[in-house]
Amino acid sequence: MNTYESPAVYPTILLVEDEPILRELLTCALQELGASVFAVGTAEEGRRLSLQQAFSLLLTDVRTPGPLNGLALAQEIRERQPATRIIVMSGYHDAASTRLPTGAVFLPKPWSLDQLLAVIGEQLGEIEPPVVRPAA
Repeated sequence: MNTYESPAVYPTILLVEDEPILRELLTCALQELGASVFAVGTAEEGRRLSLQQAFSLLLTDVRTPGPLNGLALAQEIRERQPATRIIVMSGYHDAASTRLPTGAVFLPKPWSLDQLLAVIGEQLGEIEPPVVRPAA
């Protein structure tokens, strides 16, 4: 796997995903790339963290438990932290039916880890899309 090697050596990523196994998988994969990951299960938890610090990237699911969903969180973060890159994921949401925050990217589920990492790399501009090499 490639690592982040730009002047902003360690991007900070706010990950909002309510599925514990997926949240753990994403956290491990992003940490292996050198990112500092703040992983939470609800958009409300993400909001609290985003009020305390800025992030390089918000990676959020649309549907999360509680009164605030990931799309609303993305809109809030776009307004408060305009430099934060945003990726919105969902297996239920239709990107054409709802307006995403300016500059946000929609990634439909299911996706492969390689697809996700490629989109993250494009958004951060800090890594090349990972290359999958066959086992020797």
